[in-house]
Amino acid sequence: MNWKAGRKRMAGFGLLCVFLQAAALPSSGLSLSFKLSGGYSFLVFNEINRSQQGWVGFHKKETALIPDWKFSGGNGGEVRGGFDFEGEVLLNLTPRWAVGIGSGYSYSEVTESRSIITTVQKYTIPWIYVRPTKVAATPLIISGYFFLPLGPKFQIYIRTGMGWLRAKYVNREAGKRESDRGYTYTSFQSASGRGALIQGGLGVKYSQDQNLGFFCEASLRRAKANTFRGANGTLYFFEEYNSFLDFWQAKIQTWEMAPAGETFRSVRKAVMDFGGFVLKLGFFIKF
Repeated sequence: MNWKAGRKRMAGFGLLCVFLQAAALPSSGLSLSFKLSGGYSFLVFNEINRSQQGWVGFHKKETALIPDWKFSGGNGGEVRGGFDFEGEVLLNLTPRWAVGIGSGYSYSEVTESRSIITTVQKYTIPWIYVRPTKVAATPLIISGYFFLPLGPKFQIYIRTGMGWLRAKYVNREAGKRESDRGYTYTSFQSASGRGALIQGGLGVKYSQDQNLGFFCEASLRRAKANTFRGANGTLYFFEEYNSFLDFWQAKIQTWEMAPAGETFRSVRKAVMDFGGFVLKLGFFIKF
């Protein structure tokens, strides 16, 4: 299914469900709320991290092989955990039931400072290398809510949802002499993919008054993006053999066709997994 067409169909189907359910209820029972949240997601991007470690391993092998070169440290960083932001419009069908449609932004990255290989001593000149990497996703989610009162101020709620997401992967490589101010970037690649998601969560809401409430929400999300495309083709994960170093290096790169031959193994289209445990804090505003 085409991403744009799928997104439009999903939004249209969700709105149709909302209107059909709303039509069956008294108009006096309907109200709108806006839900805004931010939080942290516990994610691990295995393929990206293997490519980060493959890049570190290449520099270690290279410096070990060449006389008068020295590897002084640095682990290249790992892409772990991410930040989530979400906005959602809810149609409150009854005091206990609501449906919503929303979007947001989720990202995780290894920055320049976190990806440093501290020093590669080439003869008498110390060099520093970095490999900043970022992966981000923009979802479109349709959710259903059930609220259960715990008293005049508190409610717990159950949320289930499904939708699609659009994801982006960006990677750069750079180096400099330790005495230089800025890095010289030698490599840049960017690719976009898409996928489906489902999620379920449990939240606690505190009502400040009839129009403003605060909440804490914990959810489990299953969301994988694939079929990443960049300017130079499809994004693949693979291991490439360097005969000079006798080393299999894990890589993520865009190729017009899948890498093939005796010097390649474990070749597959890259997948970015945004699924995991998510904690969020935010507020409801009732119109």
